[in-house]
Amino acid sequence: MKVKKLCKIAAFVLAAIVIAGCFTGCKESDDIARSKYRITAQIDTSDMTALALCEIDYVNNTDVELDEVWFHLYPAAYRNGARYTPVTAAEIDSAYPSGVSYGGIEIRGVTGGEYEIGGLDEDVLIVKLPKAIMPTQRVTITVDYKLTIPNMRHRFGYENGTINLGNWFPVECAYDGGFDASPYYSNGDPFNLPVCDYDVSIIAPTEYTVAMPAPAERKEDGDKTTTTCKLDKARDFAAVLGKFDTVSQNTAGVSVTYYYTSDDKAEEHLKAACDALSYFSSSFGAYPYKSYSVVQTAFNQGGMEYTGLVYVSDAARDKMITEIIVHETAHQWWYGIVGNDQVKNAWLDEALAEFSTTLFYRNHPDYGVKYTDRIADAMGGFSLYCELSKCSDTSMDRSLADFSTPSEYTYMTYVKGQLMYDSVLNFIGEKNLVAGLRNYATKCAFSTARPDDLVACLEQTSKRELKPLMSGYIDGTAKLYSFN
Repeated sequence: MKVKKLCKIAAFVLAAIVIAGCFTGCKESDDIARSKYRITAQIDTSDMTALALCEIDYVNNTDVELDEVWFHLYPAAYRNGARYTPVTAAEIDSAYPSGVSYGGIEIRGVTGGEYEIGGLDEDVLIVKLPKAIMPTQRVTITVDYKLTIPNMRHRFGYENGTINLGNWFPVECAYDGGFDASPYYSNGDPFNLPVCDYDVSIIAPTEYTVAMPAPAERKEDGDKTTTTCKLDKARDFAAVLGKFDTVSQNTAGVSVTYYYTSDDKAEEHLKAACDALSYFSSSFGAYPYKSYSVVQTAFNQGGMEYTGLVYVSDAARDKMITEIIVHETAHQWWYGIVGNDQVKNAWLDEALAEFSTTLFYRNHPDYGVKYTDRIADAMGGFSLYCELSKCSDTSMDRSLADFSTPSEYTYMTYVKGQLMYDSVLNFIGEKNLVAGLRNYATKCAFSTARPDDLVACLEQTSKRELKPLMSGYIDGTAKLYSFN
């Protein structure tokens, strides 16, 4: 069912005001020193545990003296008794097809300072330094820990022959007047991650292939194999273990590999990844890494983005696989290259990834998906959702904690965000919009962008005032539907 009668967008979109320039608060990537992680983990598949050592060369990127450093312990959300759980009650059956299973993280020791466990859900490692560090100074902290991997289809978990290692090590908390210790909300992607350098080794039974985000070296030693990978300037480091088949192709100097367990159209899906990577590189700026890994794995949602590696759910079929691949590839720019606080500004990357997918289809008619159909479906779905749910708050820019349901989160970030960009495109044209997004990707590369940075970059490129138009969508004051 589609709502046929739609109200007009506010009249201010008809007015074009030429502006002279903009201010963007993004720091250039070369201005920011990066922490360095060296992680070695040994996976025991007999009981699905891992012993790991994480050495962190931490740099103080704040403008204040620090006498302690905080790290997220995201696996704590998977333990029995967690206050903030990975999935909602409605998702339990699909997330735990083999029955509810618990995981977690046990800190066995820390060198480099005294430590305690804090946070809203006992999910933050607080290391108190023996000597305070000034801005730009470094300190080495080593964390000895044990993981228990839950039997579930999620970022961190195992099922159906694959083992997902997403958000699986102590991750430094972002700092903005204080450490960001946001818990692991089940809505959205509850992350606000700085860019770091990674050197990771995973020891696992030789029968498993370890999919990693960058070129990896494998060393066999009997029934164990160590897979080692280095990845610089990354928001995270994820890996997936499985008994995969693979297909690979080089596109624009990037080695693209599709790891799959069951897919009779693997070559088609590899082509989608290559086409998307090529299109987004030409539109928004070159993909900055040597490799890109697309991994079919047990995952309860459609897909999940990490730097250089994305999940595609093994439950997805046919055209849905292609759409997931294109969307998650767009996230290599909107989340990976240009970061944002996904807790406070979830729409900032999700709306862009969703609309970038629609732009991909618009420029690749051979995929058989029409731009106009996607926008019409978004408008119809959004209007119907608002009518049935009788939602009084249609704002996009709110914390994950303030969305009452996963559906509300989805419609207010992905769906409404796509409608916002369609309105911007109709106002300034596709060429100006794409050029503005390229400007945004360039100026905010490897930083944490804010909504004003995006608007300013689009205004600077198009020489149009866009803030009134975009603010109407973001704060919920623009009415996009009627029910007459």
